[in-house]
Order: sequence, then structure tokens, then C-alpha cells
Amino acid sequence: MLSPHSLLRLLADFGNSQILNAALEYKLFTVIHQGQQTPEEIARHAGTDPRATRIVLDGLIALALVEKRQDRYRLTPISESFLVEGQSSYIGEFRHVIFSLWDGMAHLKETLKTGKPYGRLDTHGKLEAWEKIVVGILPIVRPVAETLCDLLQIGTEKKGSRVLDIAGGSSIFGMTILSRDPSSEVTQLDWPNVNAVARRLNRERGLEGKIRFLDGEFRTQPVEENHYDLIIASNFCRFESPQGNRELFQKVYRALRPGGLFVINDFLPNEERTGPTFVLRFSVYTLAHTPEGECYTLSEYSGWLTGAGFSSVARHGDIPNTLPGTTLVIGKK
Repeated sequence: MLSPHSLLRLLADFGNSQILNAALEYKLFTVIHQGQQTPEEIARHAGTDPRATRIVLDGLIALALVEKRQDRYRLTPISESFLVEGQSSYIGEFRHVIFSLWDGMAHLKETLKTGKPYGRLDTHGKLEAWEKIVVGILPIVRPVAETLCDLLQIGTEKKGSRVLDIAGGSSIFGMTILSRDPSSEVTQLDWPNVNAVARRLNRERGLEGKIRFLDGEFRTQPVEENHYDLIIASNFCRFESPQGNRELFQKVYRALRPGGLFVINDFLPNEERTGPTFVLRFSVYTLAHTPEGECYTLSEYSGWLTGAGFSSVARHGDIPNTLPGTTLVIGKK
């Protein structure tokens, strides 16, 4: 017999993300990791109300993120691994990515009616949000950057490349390339405040001055033609319209040397748009935040690339340790 339970859970699931968000905001997992275990101790160190703290901690039990024995709270293995600040595996900043989508999704019914987003993430109006987003997505982008370096054999067969990273964000691709091949010449093009975040991350990793930063947007920024060996557009093309991507790919083609490569990193649905389920959901997020963007298929990317003049197109999916549907599309000039 069918039950509506799964539908009721879908409607109520927004509460789970807010429970986790509140716990991360006040560092509850880190406080417990440091040895505070009773609600009173945890509240005192977190600067929160004791009663509210107890109720939220019990909510975390329901999410399998903490355990309680004799009124003392302990972290579960997954929280210990990924939700304690200061650890290299910490993913708490990813919440800024999710909550940057909150307002648009809250008004999805209006977007469904009009076809227009309530708010936009692809403009200067969201600069402060992007400062947090580019750091938040590091855990899911780092494995892709490592995979790209492996595929292209950067540091072994491929050395001294001129690289342009379009909307490079945290500069994780540039930093990863330089860690494999210090002789590479990396340029990142992004908004000024985002480049400032990337410069800070470069300093923290001992790479200060190794990447050249250009402040601006690819639509308007002059780019040297016939100059680069590798151009990267990561988590960018889905925010563009089909025509915007055609113009982008043409400009990239002109900027590449003969034999140069254009690498797109994005979430790709299958050709029937029946999966992966994460990508189908993310395309809705994109609908709610851009005028004409969505998650595009391989055939769409291939058409735009060959139309711009690229001689071959390759696809590399099934990238480990990142989100389903993450795909590298590589066009060769």
C-alpha cells in the first residue's frame, strides 16, 4: 500500500539543513570535540542559550550527527571527520553555497510562473556571497583539479604551460597545477573581491605571487589571442545562456594556441535528462538564480565547441570524491 510519508518528509526536509546550519554557526561540533559534553558546558562555550542548545543537540541526534549517553553528547564518526573546524577535511563552509540558493528557491513558484529568477547569482550584486561560495566549494572542486592534472599529465609530460582560469574563484585549479608543475604560468580572471580571497589562500599555501590575477569578467576583459595552452572554466558555464556559452567558446578558441585545450568542469545530466538526480535538482537551483542558465548536456557542449572550431571533444566523468554528475569536457584546438 502506498504511503505519503516520503512526500511529507520532502516538504519538511528544509528544517534539517537549518538545524545543521545553526550548529555550524555556533561551532557546536568543534566545542564537543574540544571536550565539552553537557548542554550547559556546550552552551557556555558556544555563547548560546542552554535550553535552546539542548533542543538543537537533540535534533542533531535525529540527523545522526551526535550521540547522547547519560545526558552527555558525543560526535558521531562523520561529524568528527568533517564538521570540526581546523581539520583539513572540514566541509562546514559548504553551507554558504547552499544558503546562497535559499532566497531564490523560496520564490521558485514565482519563477515557475514567469520564467524569471527572483534573485541572481551571476552579477556583481552577489559579490559578498561569492567570497564565501568559492571557499565553500573547495572540498568538491579539489578532487576535480587533481583529476585534471592526472589526465593531462601535468608535471610529467606537460610542463611550462600557459594557463588561464576563467572565474577561477579560490584558484584551486591554479594552485593544484603549480603544485604539480611550478614552471606553469597561471593567470586567473575573476571579480576583484573573489581574487582577493584567492590571494589569501595562495599566501596560506606558500604560493604568493605565483598566480597572475586579472580583475574583471570574461565578457569584457581583453584576452591575449593565440597565447594560452590551457583554459579552464569551472562551475561557470551553467550560469550562462546558450548564446553566452557560444560567445565564450569562440573567445576561448581565439585565445588558445594551436593544440591548446579548453576544459569545462560542470554538472552534466544525461541526454534524456533523467539523471543523475543531483544534477537535475541543481538545474532547478540554476533556474531560480539566473536568467537563462541550466545544467547542460554533453551534446549541447559538443555542439558549441565544434561550432567554435574545436577539432575534438572528450568527456571524463565518474570523478571520485566529488558530487554526482561532475564532468570534465575537454575541447582541443
